[in-house]
Amino acid sequence: MRNILVKCLILLTFLAPLSCMAGGLSAWEEETPYHHTLSHDGESTGWVMLSMDTTTLSFQHFYFYKGYIVASADSSQFIINEKTMTVQQFADVNKWQQAIAAQHLNPLWKREFDDCYGTDKFGMMLFLFLVPVPLFFPLVWLACVISLFFPTRKLLKLRRSISWILPTTAILAWLYYAFPQSI
Repeated sequence: MRNILVKCLILLTFLAPLSCMAGGLSAWEEETPYHHTLSHDGESTGWVMLSMDTTTLSFQHFYFYKGYIVASADSSQFIINEKTMTVQQFADVNKWQQAIAAQHLNPLWKREFDDCYGTDKFGMMLFLFLVPVPLFFPLVWLACVISLFFPTRKLLKLRRSISWILPTTAILAWLYYAFPQSI
């Protein structure tokens, strides 16, 4: 029993996130698509911090689109070019919206985020592992894939469908979380 506990402790040590924050479960730190750091300290104020080399910005709502981060706060709005690390700051919402339109930063489908950006990703993955249905589907998928090699014709269409639906769903879910940009 002691060996199992020691092995679990060692496993948890290696699986633990590398950066820990003082805010508890609501604190997070994520990398943007161009490898800058977004973080939230876990306080209830809802401010997200973006750190790029020498620049640090704080905002409340943001979305990624075409190498840009379009962000807004109570009194200021930003258009941040992640490639060149340039920041356009606006005090007037109308001028900000005009600049977004002029730079063609209006996505067809906007994935807007706030201070829950990091914890939402963690929560969804935790939910997928805690619900027993996703644990059952890989077993069904494996049984269907193996059964395709046998000559029986029973439920052949269903077995073929299940054989490609689960991997496709897993790939789409991974793409959804790996690339947070708007379309």
